[in-house]
Amino acid sequence: MQISVESVNSIKKKLNFEIPADKVSAEVDKAYAEIKKHAAIKGFRKGKVPMSLIEKHYGEKMAEDVVKNLVNDTYFKAVTEQGLNPVSYPVIESDLLKKGEPFKYSATIEVFPEVELKEYLGLEVQKEQLVLDPAAVDARLKEMQERMAQLAPAPEGHAAALGDFVTFDFKGSIDGVPFEGGAAEDFQLELGSGRFIPGFEDQMVGLTVGANSTIKVTFPENYGSAELAGKPADFEITVKEIKIKELPELNDDFAKEFGEEFETLDLLKAKLAEINQAQEESRINHDLRENVFKALIEKNPVEVPEALVDRQVTMMLENTKQRLASQRMSLEMMGMTDESYKAQFRDVARDQVKGSVIVEAVAEKESVEVTEEEFEAQLGQISAQTGQPLEKVTQLYKTNERAKDSLMAQMREDKAVQFITDRAKVTEVPKAENK
Repeated sequence: MQISVESVNSIKKKLNFEIPADKVSAEVDKAYAEIKKHAAIKGFRKGKVPMSLIEKHYGEKMAEDVVKNLVNDTYFKAVTEQGLNPVSYPVIESDLLKKGEPFKYSATIEVFPEVELKEYLGLEVQKEQLVLDPAAVDARLKEMQERMAQLAPAPEGHAAALGDFVTFDFKGSIDGVPFEGGAAEDFQLELGSGRFIPGFEDQMVGLTVGANSTIKVTFPENYGSAELAGKPADFEITVKEIKIKELPELNDDFAKEFGEEFETLDLLKAKLAEINQAQEESRINHDLRENVFKALIEKNPVEVPEALVDRQVTMMLENTKQRLASQRMSLEMMGMTDESYKAQFRDVARDQVKGSVIVEAVAEKESVEVTEEEFEAQLGQISAQTGQPLEKVTQLYKTNERAKDSLMAQMREDKAVQFITDRAKVTEVPKAENK
């Protein structure tokens, strides 16, 4: 068998195969023999069909089976022998299979890039200065107060205002024609929540119970439904009930609602300040990491396989969906589809892959490894963060090789990023200047 490898570019290889005629003939005979055992043609008993009829009726199946077997027998072995690291399934192109003649085919694959490290020590990056805003604690208290608010019927004649909960019926139409999903009864909406089409909630402000009104809006151009995107619509509404929020008073009793350790409002405020500082430090460190990645990409240009970009943007999509679901939202409510999300964030995903590939090369060059002690410590952190017993977390990662490998890979990347950051020239700048 003859094999040659072409470099289409730095991340794409084309393997060309030529399989000898005798090997092809042997596989053809083997395939026909197997087909003959089970072939069913009217007028002949199973296993007794003449070969001429077998070839006539099952020629295409034979060719499919033989090509599949020849590729399986040669492709994987060649990838290993050539030391290639594919990140995608091969794209197979082949000649017609003919018994007694050599069979030629090619397999084009994307491979993990080889990074030529140029500069990764002494990178110049910016880090945002940590400046805590006292108003953040007040804002958080306000959110907690809002969550504990009670809804009470509005006084008679009350005009709906932002923040009120309005129950109403609505029927939507475009050019007088109702559209699917455009009607509902006893629908409750918090005015100002932004759940409806832009402009809808604002037009409900000032309405009273029993009011009938027509709300005119235009669906956003990027709306999730192509049939509605960019089109003007009328909504006939009837207001049936208005409720207002009654907020609890901010005092020691309020604080005690959040745990026995908060005997006073001051203790709750102190805890919120501590959480806010931790969140700000985490955000700043995340931004610093992004700046390190950008600097690495700028100093070490690299081409990455689209297959890896596909996986990254798909993972980002799923994470976004989960986060939105936890907030009782969806992509559609954001005016996006799976396809539009992937298109919008593909370049972000590509840069993330580039950064990870370069960091992996640094880890390899600098012999960055995760010790067993570090792994055990990480399991302890996961246990503390998730509230699961350490024994259960340990059991999960030590019996699931895939989960352990994934965690170890992420820890190794984090450790390599820290190695690079520790040796970078980091300049602290005010928030507005950080880039």
